[in-house]
Amino acid sequence: MEPKTKQYLLITIVGVTLFVALLRLSAVLTFAAQLVDLVLPILAGGILALFINVPMTGLEKRLKRLFCKAKKQPSDKVLHLLSFFITLLGVVLVLVLALTLLIPELVQSFHSLYVQIEANIPRWTAYLSAQDADMGWLMSWLEGIDWEQLLHRVTDSIDTVLVNAVGAVSATVNIVVTASFALIISVYMSVGSESLCHHARTLVCAYLKPSHADWLLKFCRLFRQSFANFLTGQCSEAVILGVLMALAFSVFKIPYGSLVGMLTAICAIIPYVGALISCVVSVFLVLLVDPVLAVRCLIVYLAVQFIENQFIYPRVVGKSVGLSPLYTLVAAMIGGKLFGIIGIIFFIPLTAVIIELVKEDACRRIQAREPQRSGPSEQ
Repeated sequence: MEPKTKQYLLITIVGVTLFVALLRLSAVLTFAAQLVDLVLPILAGGILALFINVPMTGLEKRLKRLFCKAKKQPSDKVLHLLSFFITLLGVVLVLVLALTLLIPELVQSFHSLYVQIEANIPRWTAYLSAQDADMGWLMSWLEGIDWEQLLHRVTDSIDTVLVNAVGAVSATVNIVVTASFALIISVYMSVGSESLCHHARTLVCAYLKPSHADWLLKFCRLFRQSFANFLTGQCSEAVILGVLMALAFSVFKIPYGSLVGMLTAICAIIPYVGALISCVVSVFLVLLVDPVLAVRCLIVYLAVQFIENQFIYPRVVGKSVGLSPLYTLVAAMIGGKLFGIIGIIFFIPLTAVIIELVKEDACRRIQAREPQRSGPSEQ
């Protein structure tokens, strides 16, 4: 079969497939949702493994440099497993430290709120008694209620609540099962990352044209490096923001300064959005102590976050991935609009890779045109 005939046949098959898919759009969307639900643990595990692989790679390089002068050097597999366990231990320690700081503060805040409410109950009761309110309207309103109809409505509401509760329990179990499988898959992917990369490279080279295979492997290589630089810069930025928050709370005499700093550093791993989450939690904690201080907390937090978002974040993270502050902000905005938090995290390194590839292609095209332009002038 001639190449043009193959091309026309492929276009025809694709067109017919798209036409049939549009006619049965609801069935296609249902199948797509089932397919996504089926591969969701694998996707989530792959994303988690990608995050784990960044500190693992850095630790593995440092361990190799550390043991390079030793008489009996450990194998690469041993160093790989050791870096994985050190990374896992670091994540667990950070989570334990955060919970150790957060839970006692929350318990203390709720206890102080309970004490304040209990102390004010007699005053509120005395105030209501002093008003000498006329309760006749309440008695007439109670007499006009159809209790039988109200009982039927309550029964129907209980049935609805039970159905919703069963659905909520089922969804919770599904989330827990998916998260468990994703965690297990991420562990296997992290431990066997070298063999997985080798198998993927072999398949790409076997089933794609050499030019396409080279381009795809180059894209994956650039994205991995860009994502590693992005995550490193993001962690550095999170630490900077946490320290700034702790210092600002100390300067303006707002409680929970160390707790807010730790919470902000953890949540700020999510670009632009994570700090807002920690802001809500911080204002709530201060609100339990003093409503006036909560207003001051909100103002200080938003001021520090604005300065960090506009001046520190684009330079720290943008510099780590090779993006200007404008491109960093645009990439985060587009990624957040399309895919939420995951889009914000992945669109910044993805944009850096796309811009790098476009620059290389533009330079190659310009260099290819230069001999054509210089040819006629030389004649």
